[in-house]
Formats: sequence, C-alpha cells, structure tokens
Amino acid sequence: MRRFTLLLLCACITACGGGGGGSSPATPEPPPEPTNPDPEPTSLTLLDALPASGVSADPQQGQVFFAHLGHSDLEITLSGDCTNFSGTTLRRQLFDLAQSQFDQLLDHRVNCDLTGNSTFTFTADGTRSNDAAFQAQHTISTTTASPGGLLPRESRDLPRSAIDNLFAGYVRGALMGRFDLAGDVESALLDIAGDTWEHLTDPEALYDVRSERVSYLSSAPDGSPGMDLTGLIAYPVTASTPTFTARDKMLVLMHATGSTPSDQNPADAWFILANQFAARGYLVIAPDNYGRGGTGEAAETYLMANRTARNAHDLLAAVQESSSYDAIYDGNAVTIIGYSQGGHSAMALYQHLVSHDADLDIREVYAGGAPHDLYRTFYGILQFANGTCDDNDYCRYVDDETTVPFLTDRVLPAVTAYTDVGLELSELVAGERLSPSLVTGFLANEAAYDPLKIILQLNSLTNLESASTNYADSSALVHLYHSEFDRLVPYANTQALDRLLRDVVNVDFHENRCNSGGYEAIFNLTDRVGVLHTLCGLSVLNDIFEDLR
Repeated sequence: MRRFTLLLLCACITACGGGGGGSSPATPEPPPEPTNPDPEPTSLTLLDALPASGVSADPQQGQVFFAHLGHSDLEITLSGDCTNFSGTTLRRQLFDLAQSQFDQLLDHRVNCDLTGNSTFTFTADGTRSNDAAFQAQHTISTTTASPGGLLPRESRDLPRSAIDNLFAGYVRGALMGRFDLAGDVESALLDIAGDTWEHLTDPEALYDVRSERVSYLSSAPDGSPGMDLTGLIAYPVTASTPTFTARDKMLVLMHATGSTPSDQNPADAWFILANQFAARGYLVIAPDNYGRGGTGEAAETYLMANRTARNAHDLLAAVQESSSYDAIYDGNAVTIIGYSQGGHSAMALYQHLVSHDADLDIREVYAGGAPHDLYRTFYGILQFANGTCDDNDYCRYVDDETTVPFLTDRVLPAVTAYTDVGLELSELVAGERLSPSLVTGFLANEAAYDPLKIILQLNSLTNLESASTNYADSSALVHLYHSEFDRLVPYANTQALDRLLRDVVNVDFHENRCNSGGYEAIFNLTDRVGVLHTLCGLSVLNDIFEDLR
C-alpha cells in the first residue's frame, strides 16, 4: 500500500465521532510562544495541486490551485514569482480525522501571467495568533505555448421541426425504456410529464441548429496540456434571419452522469437540451468531462470539482476568444446549468470562476439534485454497507443496485487515479462491492483513511467557512432544486448548500418544484432509485427553458 506523506505537526488528537461530519473540531489551541523571535516557518505538505508537482503546464493556463491543512487562526499571505499575480483562499471545515492538530483545509486559487519554458513558485505564508509561522509552497514548470484555440471535429444540422420532436422521442424511448416501469407508475410519470414538461415537449424552435464537436486546449487531471478534451457547441442558424440580434449571454451546460454531449446522440438529454436552447437563439456550450468523449479511455474526473471546473472554463474561454460565434453571442455574460453530477459541476464552475476573478458576468446558476456534500454522501453509503444506518438523511434510501456503484464505479476510480490517498483502488473496491476494510476502517476513523477523507472534503461544496469572502463580489442568482423523495442523491445535500449560501449570494431554493403530490405518489408506487431523481431533473430543465426563452 502506498503511504501518503501527510505532514502532521504532532500526533496528539482525538477521533471526531462517527457521525459523518456532524460537527467540526474545535479550533486547536495555539502552541506556546516561540522562543526564537524569528523562527523558520514550519513547512506544510501539499495534499493536492493542479498542475501537479513535476508536470510541465502550458504557459497560457495561468490558473493554479494547491491545498494543505491549516488552522482557523492562520492568517495567509499568497505570493508568486510571476507578473499580474492574484490569489484567494477557500477555507474548508475538516471532519472526522483520526490524526490531526489542524481544523481547516486551505484551498488556494491563484492566477498570473506565465512565460514558456520557465519555473514558477507559489507560496502561502501563514502566521497564527501566537506568531507561529507556517509555509506551503508549490513549484511548477511550463512548456512552449501550444497553438490553442478550437479544433472542429464533426458537425450536425437539425431543422426546427426535428428539434421540436426531440424531447418527446426521448420520453417515449430512452426514458421509459431505461426504467421499465409498471403500468400505474408509468401512467403517473406521464401525468407529471404532461403537467410540468410543457416547454421541453413543445419548445417552439425558432431556428435550425448546428452543433459542433470540438477539441480545445486544456489540461489532463495532472495539469499537463493537451488538445484531447472535447465538448459540444450548439448555435442557431441565422443566415436567413437578417433581423437576428446577437445575445449577450452564453449558456454553459454541465452534463449529468453517463452523458457525453459531444457524441451528438439524439437519445442524450443534454444534447437535446443544447439544441432546444440554441433553437431559441442562444450560443450553448457543453463540455465533456475528462474521461468522456475525446478522453474516453481514461477514468472520468467524477465529482472532482477543481479539475472539472478548470476544463469547463478552458472551453468557455476558447469560445469567447474565437470570432466564429460573434454573430450569435456578443457579450461576457453566462448562465451555468447542471443537474445531478452536473449540478455539482455547475456549482464547482461557479466557485472556480468567482475564485479566479474571471472577467465574466455570471447571471444565473441552476444546480439541481447534486451531491454537493460529497463527504457526507460517501459516508452515508458506507453506513448503509455497514448496517449502521440510523435512518439519517444521507443513508436512508441507499441501495446496493444503484447507489453503491456511485462509489465503486465512479467516485473511487477518480479519486485513486488522480490524487494520492495512500490507497489503491483494489484496496477500496472488491469486485463490484466496497471493500469491507474500507467500510469498517473509514467509519472507525482509522488513520489510513484520513487522506481519502480530506480529498472528499476538498471536493465538497458545502463546507466552506469563508463563503462570505469567496462569493463577496458575485451578483449571480443561484437556483437550487431537489426532491425530498429523491432516493439516489440525498435531499440534505441541497439543504446544506442553501444554508451555506443564503446569507452570502442571491439564492432561490425551489423547494416545491419536485415535491408535489405526483412525486409522492410515484415514491409510494415504486422503490426504483433513479426514477424521481430523473423526473425532478427534467422538471428543473423545463423551468430553466421557461426562464430563458
């Protein structure tokens, strides 16, 4: 087993109860006053970074992040030996570690202008309330700049009439075939469809649409550059409409689990949605996650917030820099849309753009049905596997067939492929099941699982202690959706995010949208895990279509 080289300043500390992050540790007492008036700072080991140490990055990608443990009374100063440097720190709570004197996870985001074939060092200098000094450093190198830009692959044209029928075909085919529901459940589902999906089933397309599969300059999960990532760009065909006025807002779609928008599959809900929005006059971009589309041979960066957001931002920036879409989009405003996995990605992209001070006007963010608290959601699945679920919000509806594969097939392969948690995938997954040693050791707060817990908390979006600072300049309206009947992703995820953001940014939590009598009826008629999760997602997309049309 690979050993994780996490620096701990002392080996004292207690195990924080087994409640899956029910409470954060108390702020550790500062050590005694240093006897040396100018002590050397204590070095802090990095837990994750992008680009990774030893990787050569493209100089055009001047966004860097690095994370380490710290203290809540640690005052941080960020610096870097590059021009136009800026940076901010996201402070995250720490839960359930077996060995640590730390109480926070510090996630630094920095920007600067890089030059090719050079080396740069970024430093986080910290001082505690008793003047004890700490320091974390991250050094990267750069290659020669790549040509960059967008590389067109395949394109597809759809007439207005075909776009008007796309969603109805999806409901009859992919959706119904996927669930194979009993007659009474299917009838209840169709009732909901008729009542709440009117804009999806009848989008009233105004334009034909061209969709393009493109490759673009971005980075692999270790930060190395490449043109392998793919995405979809969809836009209205307006050549025969001389009165068309370019919109000042672009739509960014963050896809759900199993979707690859650039495949241009008419049975893919996110390809359908891209065409429907484009048919109403919008420029729409939909990046494929790393591990899908052009990078489909690799493990997917599933729920890896910083990496997914960086790739999406690179596509967004490439589209902005291109003159190919000037007749459709003329501005710097964006709306970010995602559901389920995509809801987590949408919030991660929003956080990334705000943290890196991107020159964008983020108008709206729509995030529904997402595992925003990845750590607690993971913990709840282990409680189910261990037979210790006490009917709490994060394990109540977990099942072997649908929910456990969320960890075995997606979360754990991503974490072990792209971060150092000191454990191999084979030590965490046994066949198609979670390893018994993972389940018992993680819940018992064994020290070997501390690095895994830290990475899960780094990729959660509900544990920010610095939200009022990190989102201070954002004027976006954040729309949140979730069904309390959702058996796939616990409703508590969105409740927690709402509590975090409500006093910080403009939030509209549409609590009634997916909690009608029809949803409750289907909940009582079937225990199929993904049904209501999917129905809520389509209702959310219908609402968005109404807002933006």
